[in-house]
Amino acid sequence: MNVKKISMEGNNLELLVTGTHAEFVNALRRTAMNSVPTIAIENIAIYKNDSVLFDEYIASRLGSLPLKLKRPVKKGEKIKLILNAKGPKTVYGKDIDSKNPDVEVINKETPIVKLKEGQALKLEMEAIVSTGKEHTKWQPGIIAYNEVPEIKNLVEKPKNAQKIADSCPKKALEIKAGKLILKNPYDCTLCGYCEDMSSGQIELSTSQSAFVIRVESMGQKKPREILIEASEIIKEKATEFQSELSKLKK
Repeated sequence: MNVKKISMEGNNLELLVTGTHAEFVNALRRTAMNSVPTIAIENIAIYKNDSVLFDEYIASRLGSLPLKLKRPVKKGEKIKLILNAKGPKTVYGKDIDSKNPDVEVINKETPIVKLKEGQALKLEMEAIVSTGKEHTKWQPGIIAYNEVPEIKNLVEKPKNAQKIADSCPKKALEIKAGKLILKNPYDCTLCGYCEDMSSGQIELSTSQSAFVIRVESMGQKKPREILIEASEIIKEKATEFQSELSKLKK
């Protein structure tokens, strides 16, 4: 297996993985989204809410706020948070206080509710470490993958090759030695428009051993950390299964 970085910017990572199969890549994707632990607000005690929003609506907003724990997380860990605000003002994520300096709201400018003169919002929260298997608010990010597109010239030198190349909406095709090739297969979306324009002269397909993995982190962890943790979880489960399997009588 070989892993190559295509691009990395902020919370987004794009990788080219070759020498593997779809079953492994999908297992990595599912493990990363469902089993890598993060922290999110779960329990909320609302003592005062004079805003126009129902308690349940505010609770839903708070639960969706990505939180960051500045040290390794441990599943089941709980941390107390408080929010005490008086109007007139817009309450933001930055207004949430924690007695634990290791926890912070990632997107501090996320609006929660707008309070008018005389209105107040007072509540206590409990942030819990869990996984996306329990609820999507604990997912560390969104992970997707696709097979790498391939192009096959069914004739030696396709007629109107330049016209076919120009028809690609993503401009992913180019001509070399009279043949059409994908100059950047990562840009190809397999829309099939070039096939239609070629009148059967070329054929689009996908590789069975090369994949592009895209990771968009919510900010709790870096994309690379998410994939590493997911790999370790898969390894641990495989080792445990192997150990249990070895105990079976022949």
